[in-house]
Amino acid sequence: MAVTVSARYPGLSPQLYDEVVATLDLDANPPIGAILHLAGQSDDGIQVTEIWRTEQAFQAFNDRFVSALQMRGYLSRPTIETAQLHNLFAVEMDTIERMGAVSLPGTYAGAAL
Repeated sequence: MAVTVSARYPGLSPQLYDEVVATLDLDANPPIGAILHLAGQSDDGIQVTEIWRTEQAFQAFNDRFVSALQMRGYLSRPTIETAQLHNLFAVEMDTIERMGAVSLPGTYAGAAL
């Protein structure tokens, strides 16, 4: 069953997040089971919201993501909550479909939308 993931990465800068995401080559090699990934800057770091096909798929990718963060000196522990997906509402699904599978920093994503 699909799950939602809410994760807070305290002290993670947008620059380090972007560097790590770039090294994971997500556009060419998306993680198995990933449906949607959103990242926003919070007062104390980065807030991530995701939808995954299964919790196991999320865990497999999360291990890879956290390892990449640690290799770049980010040693804080994220706070992660998962829950079964109850509803998905996307008003502009055609916009999302036109964008396709692409990872864009917010400044570029806003222009694409």
